[in-house]
Amino acid sequence: MKFEHVSVTPKAIIGDGNSHIDQLLVAGPGHEAVEALQSVKHRIDKDTAVCLMTDGLGVLEEVRNRVFHGTESSPSFLLGHMSHRLAYNRSQDSVKELRYGKMKLTFGDLGRDAERTETRMNFVQALQGVKDLNSSLTAFDKWLHFKLPSVILDSVVEPVCVLLEIPYAGLLRNPAAQRMMDRLLAEIVSVVDNMPELEGSAAIRDFIRGNRIKQHIYSRIMARRGASSSDLARQIQNGLPTDVDYLNGFFIRCGHELGVQVPTNIMLRDMVKAKHSLAIERLNSYVPIEETSVPSHLAFRYRTLPASSRSKLV
Repeated sequence: MKFEHVSVTPKAIIGDGNSHIDQLLVAGPGHEAVEALQSVKHRIDKDTAVCLMTDGLGVLEEVRNRVFHGTESSPSFLLGHMSHRLAYNRSQDSVKELRYGKMKLTFGDLGRDAERTETRMNFVQALQGVKDLNSSLTAFDKWLHFKLPSVILDSVVEPVCVLLEIPYAGLLRNPAAQRMMDRLLAEIVSVVDNMPELEGSAAIRDFIRGNRIKQHIYSRIMARRGASSSDLARQIQNGLPTDVDYLNGFFIRCGHELGVQVPTNIMLRDMVKAKHSLAIERLNSYVPIEETSVPSHLAFRYRTLPASSRSKLV
């Protein structure tokens, strides 16, 4: 296991600057990508290369529809995914690598951005220049084969944990939960199997049609079985935004376009959103309380003695 300590200075993305952005990497949850790009849209044009290193799938389409609307100033895009595991230490303003992995990149919609390949290749070469990233440019189907396991895991396991209100370990001893996961997985596999951009891909075909995908899911459940609750359940409990629209929601949209029925995914997505809405209502119903009492160890400075006690001292 490799550990590195890299000092960084955190900076918030603000829209006050006017300098042109040549290369931009957007990382984090899928639901944050649109807001992040909106904040710097005035600094981006057709000569900008953007790499979306976000969670989930379908983020590129959302960004194009909501941020750039097919304008001529739209940048060219790369899609990225990495298996490095990083942790941010807020107290030391540093990033630590917990697990060494690799980064894979692919062109986002090559047909649309074919004339701007050079712009994106310069970005790829810049990332490849950072040896510790262990990055490489690959075809879309091989990139998706690299990213798909984590997306399918979060689309199959997390919603069932939220719906049944059980931790990961509970899935291993609940036959009904396992049947629900099997239905979710079968629908997702059917969608992926019908995607025209993956037609003829041996890597994807071997992955989704064999037992490897199910083995991967259960191995990850075993690895997380010590957790008291699922990641998605904690997000919902705290009223935080979720990426369900870029997980199950992505396969629902693709299924609709391809004519593939995905009723279980639709039901689970709606249940997750319903529970999220209820959690927000619950949190908003709390009455805020401001602590104004004096800490006990400072009482002698601020609290006056009763009148009877003062008279005795005099």
